[in-house]
Amino acid sequence: MTAQQLARARGRYRQEGIVGSGAGVIIWAVFFFYVLVMAPFCILIGAKTSSRMGWLMAAPLIFLPLALLIAALIP
Repeated sequence: MTAQQLARARGRYRQEGIVGSGAGVIIWAVFFFYVLVMAPFCILIGAKTSSRMGWLMAAPLIFLPLALLIAALIP
């Protein structure tokens, strides 16, 4: 290949971008909606019983889906 052909090839690859499906945006939106619904529920449980019970419910109900979401993003 000549230098001119290499320059054209580099330019062609540089113009192409990585395009995703947008599923990550949808997943994050669903997660934040889930947190908005579950946080008041855990607060209500904590108010009716004890703050320890509220945190005991909040840990798996909110932080486990967040951990799974982050784990799914790791290639």
